[in-house]
Amino acid sequence: MIMSLSIRCKYLFLIVTLTGALILASGCLLESEDPSADLSGSAPVLNSSVSPEKLVVFVEAAHEYAQIHGQEAALREFNNQNGQFIDGELYIFAYDSEGTTLALPFQPEVIGTDRWNTTDINGTAYVRDIVTTAQSGGGFIRYLYTDPADNFTIKQKLSYVMMVDQNWVIGAGIYFPDIQQKMTTYELASLVQNASEYVDADEEETALD
Repeated sequence: MIMSLSIRCKYLFLIVTLTGALILASGCLLESEDPSADLSGSAPVLNSSVSPEKLVVFVEAAHEYAQIHGQEAALREFNNQNGQFIDGELYIFAYDSEGTTLALPFQPEVIGTDRWNTTDINGTAYVRDIVTTAQSGGGFIRYLYTDPADNFTIKQKLSYVMMVDQNWVIGAGIYFPDIQQKMTTYELASLVQNASEYVDADEEETALD
């Protein structure tokens, strides 16, 4: 029951996070949207086969694995390119609270290195954002990163991150092919709606158990 409430709270946090992004986007992105675009049709194609809901579930499963098996065993599994936490474009990355790389299965050469001040080509200090977002309760962040499932092509990445304990953070992300692509307010609204429906379905299933 306690675990169920915890998971439900995390999904509610997911909705709040996306809603906040939507509010920010309404002031920042409306000028770049095509005013003639038809927003009454089906949900937009977000250029990834993985939904934000599946992304959250994937990271939650890794968090549970780490809680059960401990940090050493978990990191060994997260860094295993043939392990259970490699699923298409999804893989688990991990950093300690100071930005030292703990898990990055397709870039083993950077394990143990300090990436706190590492930036993407737009100057975003994404490792710092990963840690601070996780320390603030977890949530989504966006940045540019190489996609190992597509010959390490640089793409926009939407990652979901959370703390395992006070000392280290895990996350995973989904990719968007066009690095210039902007997420419109309609796309953000669609993510909020999908997350809300996911929480409602989870609550209904819990009530039936």
